[in-house]
Amino acid sequence: MFFDNELRQQFIDFAHERGVACEVVEDNMGLIAAVPEDIPDTVSDALDSYYDELMDQQAERVDQADGTSTHQVAGIRVTLQNGQPCMIRLEPALANRLLSAFALEEMQTLVQAIARNLENPDDGPVCKR
Repeated sequence: MFFDNELRQQFIDFAHERGVACEVVEDNMGLIAAVPEDIPDTVSDALDSYYDELMDQQAERVDQADGTSTHQVAGIRVTLQNGQPCMIRLEPALANRLLSAFALEEMQTLVQAIARNLENPDDGPVCKR
């Protein structure tokens, strides 16, 4: 996930040079460049490393733009039981870790399940007969 189109394009170009086609998705949370899961580990590692470099550049751009320390933000939008939308804010490092292991849709499903269980707490055992 990116918040700067130029950096996302750099990532897409980098991936393309390594034979990986990215799926470009516009999302209300940011700009997504999704890569297939079935790529060789060496290519995946190179993409992860380059993504980290781009995130550092993104942080520097934010610092330069506002003249203050970096204010990175991340969030997942969920819908509460009453139909009200709600933004669940996440620490950017945590969001990036989750996105490295889960697709965005999977991460959203996870956060939605947590929100649903907070609205309807059940302190009983996880396993029930």
